[in-house]
Amino acid sequence: KQWYQRRVRGSACRSSEIIPHYSIAVLKSNTWPGACTFGFDKKFENVYIGFGHKYSSDNYSPPPPPPVLEEYVTDLEVTEAPDPTVAEEQALLAMQQEQLEREAEEAEMEDDEDDDD
Repeated sequence: KQWYQRRVRGSACRSSEIIPHYSIAVLKSNTWPGACTFGFDKKFENVYIGFGHKYSSDNYSPPPPPPVLEEYVTDLEVTEAPDPTVAEEQALLAMQQEQLEREAEEAEMEDDEDDDD
């Protein structure tokens, strides 16, 4: 039989160059990014952490997001005002209450005039 070595489409390296006797061999696939095999002595394991797509030089790139919008231009209609103090709020509420009472009295006077007719 004729023996041949298959071309491996991957990258091989050792886990450590400092102590090569105890390092493990690591093979990473260039065809399937995320596929990795590592071994020591006669033991080995395969691991795959990827998206399930073969490598392609023309990978999909999503379109860029739209440009960032400018800040809202404020004009005289849209302005900030300082918050009223507690005393100012109480004065406003008292004035509104007085106005409601006056309107109620006027409505009563109109009803009385209508009854007289």
